[in-house]
Amino acid sequence: MRTKAFAKNLIKICSHANRVAISGHKNPDYDSICSCLAMQEILQQQGIIADVILEKPLASSFAPIIKENIFVFEPTNEYDVVITVDSPEKNMLPSSVIGLIEKAKFTFAIDHHKDHTYYMQSSQVFEGESSACEVVFRSFEPYFTLNVRLSTIFYMGIYADTGGFVYSNTHSSTFAILSKLLVYDIHPDEIVQNYFMQISLGAFEMFRRAIDSVKFYENGQIAVSLLKNTDFEETKVSYTDSKMIVDYLQRIAGVKVAINIFEPEKGEFHISLRTASPDVDVSLIAKKFNGGGHTRASGLKLVGEYNKLLRALLNQTKTVLGITK
Repeated sequence: MRTKAFAKNLIKICSHANRVAISGHKNPDYDSICSCLAMQEILQQQGIIADVILEKPLASSFAPIIKENIFVFEPTNEYDVVITVDSPEKNMLPSSVIGLIEKAKFTFAIDHHKDHTYYMQSSQVFEGESSACEVVFRSFEPYFTLNVRLSTIFYMGIYADTGGFVYSNTHSSTFAILSKLLVYDIHPDEIVQNYFMQISLGAFEMFRRAIDSVKFYENGQIAVSLLKNTDFEETKVSYTDSKMIVDYLQRIAGVKVAINIFEPEKGEFHISLRTASPDVDVSLIAKKFNGGGHTRASGLKLVGEYNKLLRALLNQTKTVLGITK
């Protein structure tokens, strides 16, 4: 049920807490980071101080956010309240945050994933919403006043998780929120250029290597790219700064499933799944390997020997596509 009672209760409890922590998932994307910052700003407007906990410093692609915000990487204090955003499973959180949850008096989760596992005491999950940022906006609208900073944060998170307002999770309600944000002079063109379009030379080199690695299977229905551990070692580019490849393979005519594989650590593979086909659900591939996500965009992590893992991925992808040969 969509209710403001969740927000009212969270605000009330946080107002009496000594310490409040907010966290998104490991290897955060823009929606994860921005929904954390939005919650922090909303609580601050209510006179509540909260720390945003991250697993490690953000990649250089988040440079403008890094300059404007303070994050906690190794929390040494206990927190009365822990709030997680954009994280459907507990094991997706930084290990330090999991420890904080176990000691906290009150825990809250805010999410939009359909496979949310309800691991916190209280949860606000709007399945199918464009982003965690949209869930935060809808839940807490009575408790914040929009300004340029908060409007920019919401815009960035929603833009990123809707692929620039083109993914199937973009609804009329999403544009209703955007109309409220654009009342403020936030310059969407500059936001998109500065945060989403510009890449470093190192990131471009990783993009080139990923494109060179692409292989096609099942008459071009499946496309796979690979960035090996040696690519990361040679370019010194972080995993987050190398992820710009994920949205490109699905644009190729005939490709129904794009599989983007990253090996930032030897033998440890992070896999992003994408599809532009309305009749394909890539989350069914991810779930087979204890991953998750959305119908059009999902992810998982595997450890082992690459060729064996690739065969398993391709077999499950063919099953989802209905390929029986």
